Amino acid sequence: MESRSKRVLSPDQADLLRQIPSVDELLAQPRLAALAERVSRELLVEITRTVLADLRGRIAGEGTAATIALDSLALEERITSMVEQVLASSLQPVINATGVILHTNLGRAPLSGAAVEEIRRSAATYSNLEYDLEAGARGKTRRPCRGAA
Repeated sequence: MESRSKRVLSPDQADLLRQIPSVDELLAQPRLAALAERVSRELLVEITRTVLADLRGRIAGEGTAATIALDSLALEERITSMVEQVLASSLQPVINATGVILHTNLGRAPLSGAAVEEIRRSAATYSNLEYDLEAGARGKTRRPCRGAA
């Protein structure tokens, strides 16, 4: 069985590790506090921990005071950037030049403008999706739409 030896840190590395702000300290900064109003705290904490773990790894691996800066503004920027990446839509418009009209890897066929507008209108307010207005009770979600054949 191999013995695991702890990596010995230099005094500079140990000092850098002690200077790393806590998750709570970072989340209390105005920029991250404002971000916490847009995203869940769990997501923000997870990303902050990831950024701090990466920083600790860099310090333990290579870290000298000359190569690693513990700038809280830079940490905030990195956390904000990672949150924005998570929130960004991964779907991008493409041109279907495959010759196949209903290409499954390209989202099938685009919806018509009227269909998109109806979805937008219905999604922007309450609707009777699961409510039967005539019976005045919970209805079925699989009923035919108006105008359906």
